[in-house]
Amino acid sequence: MSEEGRLSIPSTMRAWTYTRRGLPSQVVQLDPHFKAPSLSDIGPDDVLVEINYAAMNGGVAWIMQVLSPLPFSWTAKNRIAVPELEFSGTILAVGREVLAARVDLQPGTLVFGSCRPAEHFRLGRGTLAEYVVAPASRVVTISIAGEEAAAAVSKLSLAEASGIGAVGATAIQTLDLSGLKTGDKVLVNGGSAGTGVMMVQIARHVVGESGQVVATCSAANAELVKSLGADEVIDYRKHDPLHEYLRVSHHAEQPFDAIIDCIGIQDLYTHSPDYLARGKPYLNIGAYTATPTLAGFLTWAWKQLSNRFWPTFLGGVPRPYIFHSATPDVKTLNRVKQLVAEGKLRQVVDSIWEMEDVPKAYQRMESKRARGKVIIHIQD
Repeated sequence: MSEEGRLSIPSTMRAWTYTRRGLPSQVVQLDPHFKAPSLSDIGPDDVLVEINYAAMNGGVAWIMQVLSPLPFSWTAKNRIAVPELEFSGTILAVGREVLAARVDLQPGTLVFGSCRPAEHFRLGRGTLAEYVVAPASRVVTISIAGEEAAAAVSKLSLAEASGIGAVGATAIQTLDLSGLKTGDKVLVNGGSAGTGVMMVQIARHVVGESGQVVATCSAANAELVKSLGADEVIDYRKHDPLHEYLRVSHHAEQPFDAIIDCIGIQDLYTHSPDYLARGKPYLNIGAYTATPTLAGFLTWAWKQLSNRFWPTFLGGVPRPYIFHSATPDVKTLNRVKQLVAEGKLRQVVDSIWEMEDVPKAYQRMESKRARGKVIIHIQD
């Protein structure tokens, strides 16, 4: 691998770990002497990154309550894992195959990206640590070619970059699947959530000024969501249950061309024929209403299958259902960068916490009041 002769990596590092399932704020522990990745841990298509910032993900926090560490490693004696998947930082070394395909990933380059969830579950790799080994296929440089574009992207700080990749990729890929076009009307449920703020902005770009973006959020976040491009904001607390409000509102007469659910509300889909145009899709990316237990997860998984495949003549909902879990690959991450460069996308950061304050950051996540991303400052 590159730099093997000159690079010196500490044998230990600071890392937050967990050894049992539970509420993240209660199960994480700071280990000041956790084993750091070594050069031998770098696969041929991997990069070793010194992390500056890590971003928290609601899906990861939910899974930490459902599954114990290393759930798919049958031989592990000590079940310990580092939480979280997203990061920004500096490349220290690359695998032997990386530079042949990605000359941009040189040691010393500032990058953002994410780990593979499968490697987190199998090996316990995570980003609440000073170093991580990540696949080059999920990492891109923060800079972009072209002077004007580079100037625009330079406005994306390391902190902001750490949390824009996965949510940006999710928004782009979901909207690709939606089939939305200029002039269409879309509902984004959960418009102030980490992914929701991306979805509103990119939906605005997709449907254009002649289209209509409607989003749900609390009254406290309404101005933020409007500033991101929403034409109409629905206070989900005032209009609860949401599907009843939509059924008797003007949206019943002028139905949506797509509904994108960043929260995962089953009743919103079940009653969607009242306000979603015939043949138009309901796209779900959330599971936040599911009970964070194994039984709750299995119930949620069954609902995803039945929503997708249950025939209408047996009571299925007569609207196409798509559950999408994004893959933040290089192509999509570069599209995220391009939208930032064009001024069509900006990161919304709820708060930035120091490495020592991770439990407090998780409490912020658990409050369900975060607007945008919760970020951890790992090191300078």
